[in-house]
Amino acid sequence: MGLAMVLLVTSRYGAGVSSDAGRNLSTAENLLRGKGFVDLAGAPFVWWPPLYPLVLAGLSALTHRSVFQVAWYLNVWLHALNIALGGWWLSRVFKERPLYAALGALILALSRSTLRIYANVASEPLFATFMLIFFLQAASYLQSASQRALWWMFLVAGLAALQRYLGVFLVAVGGLVVIYKERRGGLVRAAFLSLLALLPLAAWVVFHNYPVSRTLFGPRNLGEMLPLENISLSLTKILWWFVPRLPFMDPILLHPWIPLTVFIVLLLLLNRKADWMNWLSMLSNPHLWPALTFSAIYFFGLAFTVVTADHLDLTSDRYYVILLPAILALVFCTLDALLLSHLDLDRPQTRWALGIAIAVWLIYPVYGVQEYIRLALKVGEPSNYNIANSAYYREMSLVKAAQPLLEQDPSAALYSNYLNIVWFIYQRPVTPLPYEEAGLPPEQRRMALQQAYPRWPPQSGYIIWFTPNQYHHIAPPEDLATLADLELLYSDRNGAVYFVRRRTVP
Repeated sequence: MGLAMVLLVTSRYGAGVSSDAGRNLSTAENLLRGKGFVDLAGAPFVWWPPLYPLVLAGLSALTHRSVFQVAWYLNVWLHALNIALGGWWLSRVFKERPLYAALGALILALSRSTLRIYANVASEPLFATFMLIFFLQAASYLQSASQRALWWMFLVAGLAALQRYLGVFLVAVGGLVVIYKERRGGLVRAAFLSLLALLPLAAWVVFHNYPVSRTLFGPRNLGEMLPLENISLSLTKILWWFVPRLPFMDPILLHPWIPLTVFIVLLLLLNRKADWMNWLSMLSNPHLWPALTFSAIYFFGLAFTVVTADHLDLTSDRYYVILLPAILALVFCTLDALLLSHLDLDRPQTRWALGIAIAVWLIYPVYGVQEYIRLALKVGEPSNYNIANSAYYREMSLVKAAQPLLEQDPSAALYSNYLNIVWFIYQRPVTPLPYEEAGLPPEQRRMALQQAYPRWPPQSGYIIWFTPNQYHHIAPPEDLATLADLELLYSDRNGAVYFVRRRTVP
């Protein structure tokens, strides 16, 4: 079912392409061309670890398909695989309560948030695969001290760290698992295996990132990361996985500490010490506690590393939705030990009432996912992640007008204020436009531009300028006209196409 849904969502134009996806795809393409780890603008690839573009380049070389096609179909298959892995893991967690495992797997398949990240080119799906395999191998090691499981655990943790920097937390949890299992004798072993798993990432940040950017993980402004606001936003996003976005609920869920505090107080009033001990016993399941430990560390790690302004959109939950299997397990344990334990489940009426309640709640994810699929069939993948591969840009008259101009002059340079969109649609290198200080008065701004870019452009070509321009630090055509000769070829309400050449001095 999951496979069918993601194929339907991507059937019109293919997978969605975000700004981050454009940089991953272009880096993979440049690897195939022998240009190394550089993105569509020629900038060094340092914001993320190297595994994802390497995988895309490798699959493209093996299949002779474009990097976009292999990224698209990789995520399609990973959607089915991760539903299976998530269901398998839940079945191990709830071995004596298979209903929870079945319901959890169904929720994974019906999750609109999950479907969105698999319908877009993104690194999270492969990271989720490594994470789920890690959970399974960690439990196998804890139960049987399997050396094979131990090596697999650190192998996938190391790969996860090469997929996303926060994968280092998976390595850390692997170390905790070894110490828990072997006690003091496991300290040296945990340290050795953790360092071994992190060695490839360490080589990447020391020998690649630092020489080209003078940073280990790419330039980042810590002032743009507001941990408390990030935590509040992420809790609201997680609550919306379970509670419908109804007008009267939004004011409550936008302040997630209120419903969570009320819920915790209710649990404290309802339950005795024995109930809480039973709950803690469920959480100590060897299949569950490593997953919950990683989820908690990862959650707070995101709070300190996510640029807050980039994630104010409350439908943007791709960083968190990979935690859905672990959160489902926590929810089911809490319901079982602290709420359902107070009901007489031997009574048929109680079981019928619970069954009806589950069926009614399932209307929410079913409605959401069918609404998402129906919209996708009309306009392509419709989420806010998808910037470049949407009907809005594909059908835009400005984009269509530029196509024949570029085809008749394939060697011309290409410039734009929306690099990712232009690179993806036209599949050719694109160069950033000059930057300027937007806050200066026009005359000072243009004078500073002339001093900073006296010989721009480096090559004659075309400017595809989109309006409205959200990047105010990029010089607009009226300012670029003070640097070079611009010839207007096409314009409409969405922007304009110019031919640009260096100004000749008499």
